[in-house]
Amino acid sequence: MNFKFWKKKTPAELLRENKRMLDRSIREIERERQGLQIQEKKLIVEIKKSAKQGQMGAVKVMAKDLIRTRHQIDKFYRLKSQLQGVSLRIQTLKSTQAMGEAMKGVTKAMGKMNKQMNLPTLQKIMREFEKQNEKMEMLLNAPLETVSTPAAKNKVPEAEAPTTDDDGLDSDLQARLDNLRKM
Repeated sequence: MNFKFWKKKTPAELLRENKRMLDRSIREIERERQGLQIQEKKLIVEIKKSAKQGQMGAVKVMAKDLIRTRHQIDKFYRLKSQLQGVSLRIQTLKSTQAMGEAMKGVTKAMGKMNKQMNLPTLQKIMREFEKQNEKMEMLLNAPLETVSTPAAKNKVPEAEAPTTDDDGLDSDLQARLDNLRKM
């Protein structure tokens, strides 16, 4: 006995097959609708021809046939739009499935990163960084405090800065220096 075990199709494969089937159906419906429109035009020409010849019985029969044809064309339009809606939903499902697969990969990567990271060591490094940062701020603030104290003001030599009226830059710097000395 020869048994074939059919491999179960993935959701992506099922979606692709159904999308193809819907697209094929939409094309067939479109062909039928176009055929009916050609038939409708022929009927209109025949009705006009029969009306000119005075064959009112034939005109009535062809008019009923024309109405049926137009109803069929409308039905094909509605069916086509419904199938396109279903096709769009399938495309949305396909996109959602692809997004789910991508998120699955990201989740795995994040899990691996969490396993590799040593949280206590990372916290220790962060505390050490904060400590060193505070020391650096203290070193930077110390010279600024000595400049701004009243005793330090007396120790700062007052040098005459040349003033130039070319661009007003030197006079601006002198004004700032005088402002700092007043503090």
